[in-house]
Amino acid sequence: MWKVVGGLAGAAGLLAGVTACAGLEKQVIGERLFALGKNAPLRAAGVSVRAGRARIGGRELEAEFRFVHLPARAGASGAPIVFLHGTPSTMTNWAALVSGPGAEPALAGDCDVYLLEIVGHGQCRTQLESYSFQACADWVTSFLATLDLRGVTLVGQSYGGEFAWRAALDAPERVAKLVLLDSSGYRRGDGEWLPEEHKLREWPGAQYGYVLNDRERIRPALQLHFGQPIAEDQLDEMFLCCDNSDNWRAMTELCRDENGTREAEIAKIAQPTLLVWGAKDIAYTIDKVARRFERDIAGSRLVLVENAGHYPHEERVDDVRRALRDFHFGGAR
Repeated sequence: MWKVVGGLAGAAGLLAGVTACAGLEKQVIGERLFALGKNAPLRAAGVSVRAGRARIGGRELEAEFRFVHLPARAGASGAPIVFLHGTPSTMTNWAALVSGPGAEPALAGDCDVYLLEIVGHGQCRTQLESYSFQACADWVTSFLATLDLRGVTLVGQSYGGEFAWRAALDAPERVAKLVLLDSSGYRRGDGEWLPEEHKLREWPGAQYGYVLNDRERIRPALQLHFGQPIAEDQLDEMFLCCDNSDNWRAMTELCRDENGTREAEIAKIAQPTLLVWGAKDIAYTIDKVARRFERDIAGSRLVLVENAGHYPHEERVDDVRRALRDFHFGGAR
């Protein structure tokens, strides 16, 4: 997960009246996201919307699932792949990997590809009373049930990785393979939080940080998680994702919920699992996190992506594509 809190310096002292501003509307966020040059490969596909029921924390609610569906070409026989973004991110974060240019063949066309917008993120219109890792994982399993998807490869990055592995544990009849990119999952000690994470977890008023959201405050916080200079479109995408009160609240509540509450169950993951990790990730380092996943998940395989940080799927597209294609279309582990 990456969190932007560069604008939180005055959040604790915000006047109550300021909090009435909700930032950009979700519709506007969606329009601007798809207008970004980096997301051009997804623009023609557009956003699919499916009404359904989501079972969150044992309770059912009306839900509107928003996703991009890139259908398999005629004659393709690969199982579906479902991609889950991190926090505060959006389904378009996968654009370069699934359908952008590169030396390795794009994933789109060889199988059905679904990019799911997680509740509390991006342009998702459904809102929850409170956000947690389990609520987001329940959103994923509810989406799989609504579309009756089975035998899928579930791919998650950062917090999306934890949504993915929880969903794999909760709905093994629907998830056949699992791919975790720089995923969360384990409890961290008091000295292991990045400064911006500590602020989101501890500062009063942190949930109102969206009021001070600003591109140039985001830039240095985001750059820490990349191994190379970020592109303006990447910066714009994160800025848009943070410029909404519900999205910011979800980010804050998820950050505070990150406590390794199901880490003991990671060893129970039975699906073939691929771990893809940026060698320069400072949020979830190789030694403390990636290697632990590798030890806990029997038969899992770890691929280190050199010269990449927390977002290897954006920095080293061909390397990640190659590993993912080999895993998804190849045999079992």
